[in-house]
Amino acid sequence: MNRSMALGLAMVAGSAFVATAINGLHAQNEAPEAYADLDLRAINSPAVLKTLPSKTGDFDSHTA
Repeated sequence: MNRSMALGLAMVAGSAFVATAINGLHAQNEAPEAYADLDLRAINSPAVLKTLPSKTGDFDSHTA
C-alpha cells in the first residue's frame, strides 16, 4: 500500500510540474501587447535619433 501511494504522489507532482512548464512556455510564445510606429523619414539629425527609445523598451524616460 505504501508503494502505490508513493507512486500516486509522484504522478500527481509530475503532472503539476509539467502543467506549470507548459503554461510558462505558452506565455513566452505570445505576441507583444503594443508596437511603436515611427516615421523614420522625419529623422534628419543624429541628435533627434538619440532621443528615441532603445530596442529594449526604454519608453519611460524619453520624450520623443
